[in-house]
Amino acid sequence: MGIALRRWKWIVLLGWVLMAVLATPLAERIGDVEREDVAAFLPSGVESTEVAALIESAGGEETSTALVVYAAESGRLTDTDLAAIADQHAQVAAELQDTDGVSVSGPEVSDDGAAALIVVDGLSEDAAEDVVPQLRDIVTEPSAGVTVHVTGEAALGVDNNAGDVDAALLLTSMLIVAVLLLATYRSPVLWLLPLFAAVLAVQVARGAVYLLGDAGVTVTELSSAILIVLVFGAATDYAMLLLNRYREELAHHEDHHDAVVVALRRTAPALVASAGTVVLGLLCLLVASLAGLRGLGPIAAAGVVVALGAMVTAFPALLAVVGRRVFWPRIPSPQHPERVGSHRIWARGADLVVRRPRPIAALVTGVLVALAFLTTGVSVSADPIDKVPPGSESVDGYAVAEEHFGDGLQPPLVVVLPEGAGAVEVDEVTAVAQQLPGVAAVTPGESLPGDRPTLRIDLSVPAYGDDGRDVLHDLRSDSADAVPGTIVGGTPAVQLDYKDAALDDVLLVAPLLLLVVSLVIGLLLRSVVAAVLVLSTVLLSLAASFGVSWVIFEHIRGYGPVAADLFIYILVFLVALGVDYNIFLAERIREERRRDTTAGAVRRGLTHTGGVITAAGLVLAGTFFTLAQLPDVTVAEVGIAVAVGVLMDALVVRTFLFPALVTLLGDRTWWPSKPPPAAADATSTTVEAR
Repeated sequence: MGIALRRWKWIVLLGWVLMAVLATPLAERIGDVEREDVAAFLPSGVESTEVAALIESAGGEETSTALVVYAAESGRLTDTDLAAIADQHAQVAAELQDTDGVSVSGPEVSDDGAAALIVVDGLSEDAAEDVVPQLRDIVTEPSAGVTVHVTGEAALGVDNNAGDVDAALLLTSMLIVAVLLLATYRSPVLWLLPLFAAVLAVQVARGAVYLLGDAGVTVTELSSAILIVLVFGAATDYAMLLLNRYREELAHHEDHHDAVVVALRRTAPALVASAGTVVLGLLCLLVASLAGLRGLGPIAAAGVVVALGAMVTAFPALLAVVGRRVFWPRIPSPQHPERVGSHRIWARGADLVVRRPRPIAALVTGVLVALAFLTTGVSVSADPIDKVPPGSESVDGYAVAEEHFGDGLQPPLVVVLPEGAGAVEVDEVTAVAQQLPGVAAVTPGESLPGDRPTLRIDLSVPAYGDDGRDVLHDLRSDSADAVPGTIVGGTPAVQLDYKDAALDDVLLVAPLLLLVVSLVIGLLLRSVVAAVLVLSTVLLSLAASFGVSWVIFEHIRGYGPVAADLFIYILVFLVALGVDYNIFLAERIREERRRDTTAGAVRRGLTHTGGVITAAGLVLAGTFFTLAQLPDVTVAEVGIAVAVGVLMDALVVRTFLFPALVTLLGDRTWWPSKPPPAAADATSTTVEAR
């Protein structure tokens, strides 16, 4: 293998560079295959999906409304204020008169005389991206003490959309990784190697995702953003784990090619097992009913496969090309084994865990359980306003509008009657809707293809809350009873249907994910007990991490209730990624068990992997935390929660809880397999730090 590495290193490296170059034009076209329509998120067969499809087939699309709300901070709007608002209304109407389908109405003055409203209706998604900034340029405060905000559905969507953030995410991830690699290895050159290999992996993965999207896999802005941080973080993690073993082997081999071969042979099984666990966990998303989640499974799995491929081929080739001098100024060699680095701190920590496993396990478990109880305060929302960062103009403006104009500003439900329905059927459904509590008004809408009449249902209750859900369910049931074939959609229905489907997917994906991961760990470690240990500690860590994350969401970031799909993202990523570090540690403990007792193997394994796994955890957490910079609250929450969870696994579970439990169980850890036979000279569990 060493001969093959010498012979093929340049070919392998140049092959990856060529793949990245060829993939770059495809990666730049990911936006062409991204979908943000209703069908890209909701399951097929859901009424709101059907309504959206009918509207689209009519040559239209779901439209939204922008609101310009003026409010006096005290007292009422003066005549001068109202005159200035009327002038701005005329200016807005003139500016938007050539925008297709857009109407401008108002200004409407509130009953208390303290606020006025201009309504810009009929905005498509593309039109909203242009019109909302245009409105914010036009409108101004009429006088001192009067505020003005541009809000409404359209403005919420604009403030929630970060645009093309792929380049920013990649650059931020690169910066974080570069800083952490410099701090870890203290070499002015070494940090460039993992970074270069990771960038190759990201470009190839993004090109592959474009091809998946072109083949029909659902690609969304969220999955595209997650792909970048996942591939970059995973690739760098794998590189660091290989690099750490390579540095150790350089102290035993004169030829650095031999050191690369041995390091790859020793780490590849754990890397493949870890990546395989992540891939199989992500593929569990294929059973989800939500199209966006179902598409994320193969997209993220493909990214992890590419990351692993790059780090077991391109990165070793790169190490073989540059040689041991890349570690300058501390170049390890058989003549200078001390330059491998000191493990004294981790040796002392490992010694403490092995000597006091019972109190450490009890203390860490107690703390994690206490943190997990913080999740009892979590609430779930279907309201789009909770997906927009607090303090955004649209959020503040919506609160002002609701204060003065009430719930009448909410988007309507849309009732679509069956083909050929006439005036009698329309009257029947209208009567059914009007008698429902929570319905403020029922007005006729435009007919859809197939001569399907529509009705607009305005609500007097919060559209996205429990009362709005009750109205939606009753309206669907009663209108279908009155006129079979009647369906109900509209923006509130879309959000409520999405929430229900996401919660159902949690119950569907979670058991499958846990089963798959359990089987993979059990087969890898050839132990039922070890698999149960790994999975149970990861699940406890997941619950504790989400508790901590909820505190960050609510008290530090000021977010409101979470979206229902957040639970699936956190579950899949933290279970799949969380087992990685424990698998790597468990594999090292198995290896060390061949020359020592289980307790001694725990000490050796934790000593030699402590530094690199901690650094890898910091890298992966840092890359996911880059998602927190995005204005989409759900995406930011995914980044924060995964970062917290990875740190919890790398710094707490893998460092203290898992090794303490293995020490307590001793050789029973490997049941039903027999523990690897210890070498004859394994009479002591003491590990000397290098």
